[in-house]
Amino acid sequence: MNGISSPTHLTRFLILLSCAALGSPIPGVAAGEPPAPADPPSNAAEDFTGMDLEKLMAVKVPVIYSASKHEQKATDAPSSVTVVTREDIQEYGFRTMAEVLDGVRGFYTIFDRGYYYLGSRGVNRLGDFGGRSLIMIDGHRLNDPVYESAALGLDFPLDVDLIERVEVIRGPGSSLYGNNAFFDVINVVTRSGHQLDGQGMEAATSYGSFDAFSGRFTYGGSFTNGVELLVSGSYFSTDGAAQLAYPSASASGFPGVIQRGNDGQTARNFFASVAYNGITLEAVYGRRDAGLANGPYGAVFNDNRNQAQDERAYLEARLVRELSPDWQLQARTYIDRYAYDGSYVDDYAHNGVLTLNRDAPRAGWAGAELQLSGTVWEKHRLTFGTEGRYDFEQRQNNYDVSPAYVYINESHSSESGGLYLQDEFRVLERLTLNAGLRGDYFSSFGGTINPRLGVIYQPWDGTTWKALYGQAFRAPNAYEQDYHGLGYDANHDLRPETIRSGELVWEQALAQNYRLTGTLFYEVVDSLIAQEVNAADGNLIFRNNGGANVEGAEAELEARWEHGLRSRISYAYASAVNDVTGETLANSPRHLAKFHFTFPLYPPKLFAGIELLGTSAVTTGQGARLPASVIANLNLFTREIVKGLEVSASIDNLFNRQYYNPTAPGFAQDLIPQDGRTFRLKATYRF
Repeated sequence: MNGISSPTHLTRFLILLSCAALGSPIPGVAAGEPPAPADPPSNAAEDFTGMDLEKLMAVKVPVIYSASKHEQKATDAPSSVTVVTREDIQEYGFRTMAEVLDGVRGFYTIFDRGYYYLGSRGVNRLGDFGGRSLIMIDGHRLNDPVYESAALGLDFPLDVDLIERVEVIRGPGSSLYGNNAFFDVINVVTRSGHQLDGQGMEAATSYGSFDAFSGRFTYGGSFTNGVELLVSGSYFSTDGAAQLAYPSASASGFPGVIQRGNDGQTARNFFASVAYNGITLEAVYGRRDAGLANGPYGAVFNDNRNQAQDERAYLEARLVRELSPDWQLQARTYIDRYAYDGSYVDDYAHNGVLTLNRDAPRAGWAGAELQLSGTVWEKHRLTFGTEGRYDFEQRQNNYDVSPAYVYINESHSSESGGLYLQDEFRVLERLTLNAGLRGDYFSSFGGTINPRLGVIYQPWDGTTWKALYGQAFRAPNAYEQDYHGLGYDANHDLRPETIRSGELVWEQALAQNYRLTGTLFYEVVDSLIAQEVNAADGNLIFRNNGGANVEGAEAELEARWEHGLRSRISYAYASAVNDVTGETLANSPRHLAKFHFTFPLYPPKLFAGIELLGTSAVTTGQGARLPASVIANLNLFTREIVKGLEVSASIDNLFNRQYYNPTAPGFAQDLIPQDGRTFRLKATYRF
């Protein structure tokens, strides 16, 4: 890419410049390990609790940050946007990011008893770790440089009770965010310390099926000297499902039932944020330990030594400075760590001789971003930005314990840098042209340029039309390029995946308390990276093998009435087919239907939230057909039933439906059973 002679020099220059802008000394780090960057805060969400009904009903269009890297109404954003609020999380009893996103129009997840995998608009490729969705916390990307995994379950390093809102930005986002912003961008905005003013402390605990227990303690507030603070720690543990039956595993010669305790998980999270005079320091740590009794990747089925441990942590500094009434400077600097430890018991020769295999990849990276935005000539809102990242450790390590044998123990480093520009040109009072362009350079494969164009027309109050076009890419990650040994071959000739997307969006306010959204979209995906058998040696290898064409439509109707009564119903159709064979992709539901309804049982104290999630039939990786399913979830919750106390009781899979999810390549079984009816009781106390 022109203008970037050395991504390493760009990254280090940005880090130094960000530290200077923050007024801080350069943090002491080891040679070759740059320090930590910054991003704009978007925690300023309105507090609706004190509004009267008339004002509440008038608040219909949320303010978001992620679509354009500055705050704007969702109707002005050059994307189809969904915002999941803290109110939604409380009313429907969501416990993980997977549950949050399962409720979003056009999105769906699958669970292999170890990890959740995210799909949208008919694409959720089996074996993909989530690198086609960019996942962020307060604008800080979580996708790691080894697997690019999108953490959605207990491996997500933030307690959902700390979420203020989740911004879901559909469509390619590489014109602003670069790598991984392929199908969508998901930004989790955290709560701020001032939201606990008057209470200061918050404690929560829960108990549920499978001896699931959680505890959380949070302290926050804003002080007279201008400091704002939020600190929180949480813990979760569960024994997992007891006597969980695997019919396809049994058919493969495995014992077909997982015993109690072999499916368990524990998680612990820490979050801290302190802000003063436009500077924010944020620290996140999360660790999840999980049993993998289902025997993935050839491991012995139902052995409690099969386990996985995920650890994520980052430290970030952010700066926001108003340079003038029309111009703003934003900066960030950060340092991240990711670690995975997997233990797998293998019977290589199928003779009863068991070998313990360990997988221990590590990743460390640091980077910085500078952004300048403002208005010129009254009609142009310009956003300029540059960022760089140095992945100083991309280690892959796999070995047998006894007899000792090392399959791979290699560490690489890589650099990347990007420049972006966006112009929001208000052509007429009700007509806006949004154009963006970003160039990225990767030391592993070179450069790429990706544009975005949007025309936003609001012919009259309450009506918005959007015509959108975007391109994006996903760079091959370290696992896909470098992993070799134990039945795998490396491939250093991989090219980035690319997507071109067109979309029409109609957003319509109806009367005082209804809002309708409709979309039509078409996507062309090229150079998809997939795992296949290398004919030369029989090993698995990642290759660019074709693409997909995706077309579809979505519709959603939201409504809000008096006394807390509200509902949302959505339908999504997506046809995702292989561009060579014309066959529908595996794990690609044509139809997704969702219904959410909150109603008062004893207003204003007691409410009920009902969620219905309908998914049409899908094809598994081995060609079997999974039937359609409808899952119902119920949550009863209180608001201040006693001063400072909130209580909820939830039942998931209310009607105890038996259903399955397809598995990725490497699993002996084609289908993974999901939980039947489960319950949870939760109490939160503010004091």
